[in-house]
Amino acid sequence: MWNRFLGLFLAGILTVSLAACDEDSGILDPNANPEATALDLQFDPDLIDALILDAEAAIDGSLGPAAVAGLETGASATLFAAPPDPADVEAARELLRQAREKFEAAREAWRNGDSETAAQLAYEARLLVAEALITVFGEEAYERLWQRLEQAISWLEEQVDQETSELIERIKELMGEAEDIKNEDPPRDDTLIRATERLVLAAQIANREWIHMRRQELAQHARLQVFMAMSAGQLSATIAEEGELPTEVQVRILQHGQHLLRHAVDALETGRFRLAFGLAREAENVFLAVVMNEPGIEQARVEAMVSLAQVAIAAAEQALQGQDPQSFPAKLLEHAKKLQQRGNAVAFSQPRVAIHVLWHAAAIAYGVIQLVDTA
Repeated sequence: MWNRFLGLFLAGILTVSLAACDEDSGILDPNANPEATALDLQFDPDLIDALILDAEAAIDGSLGPAAVAGLETGASATLFAAPPDPADVEAARELLRQAREKFEAAREAWRNGDSETAAQLAYEARLLVAEALITVFGEEAYERLWQRLEQAISWLEEQVDQETSELIERIKELMGEAEDIKNEDPPRDDTLIRATERLVLAAQIANREWIHMRRQELAQHARLQVFMAMSAGQLSATIAEEGELPTEVQVRILQHGQHLLRHAVDALETGRFRLAFGLAREAENVFLAVVMNEPGIEQARVEAMVSLAQVAIAAAEQALQGQDPQSFPAKLLEHAKKLQQRGNAVAFSQPRVAIHVLWHAAAIAYGVIQLVDTA
């Protein structure tokens, strides 16, 4: 299955394109991205929107795939996963509506200087988000968030400057707190919700870190990230559809990513570059979870990712021939190569980390090709 998947990727790597948006349009200055702290990131409107839209995308994904211009997922549109109880879906949507109101109240308290009330309201809002996810997905919601955070940590620790910020350490602490709550004895009725809330906050921090690390040339990075998420969606759909039938979990994750990507495209088209970047980055992360949940031997996944990154980077080098080596796409390709080297180096000692990093390297290279094609 993996060999056929790589063959399909080779055949299609230069065929997918997305019409470029006007990077000068929009309502947000791409350079206006001030430093955030572990506290005030909880009140950032883009991070709040990203969190709510992510949860909505997960719920919408449980009901079926999303149509996204430029994203072709083949047979994925016909895959089936049992839909949740409509009453649960309606209850979850109401909880998310209440969460948005709580976040707005938290932001108002924060602007008025009442940090204690703001922090409490933000906590209550996250509990509502967690409850919405648990209502629809049960313990699977916790497990999927945990997996995405593991992937996020791998990627964040492999940035060009090799720096691990205090906020990344905070993500790890929150994951530890979540496990402590989840394993409390005796458990309470709200144990899983409170544990999931810790992961929701960790996800907000991860989203902030991705945006912060891309604060320069954010419009271009947002556009690139949408390209990367589209390529990730196509690759994950191909993997899920080849060989054995995909699991219900894989189908729901794939559809979650499609809905999340649709929100990212909408944000990009309206000039909300920070939100577009964060949503598309999460979509790429979600699509990787499809691969991580593929039945089979982990080492086969590692070998496939080694080949995938090699093919993608070689194709990007071909596309960049004659380009300025100091250009934005050329610098991104250098980043992808560094990630490839790191992934190859830990392919046998840390296979899961290798898969995370090599997937990201391949997605960057694929996004570089799209940048060049639409320049």
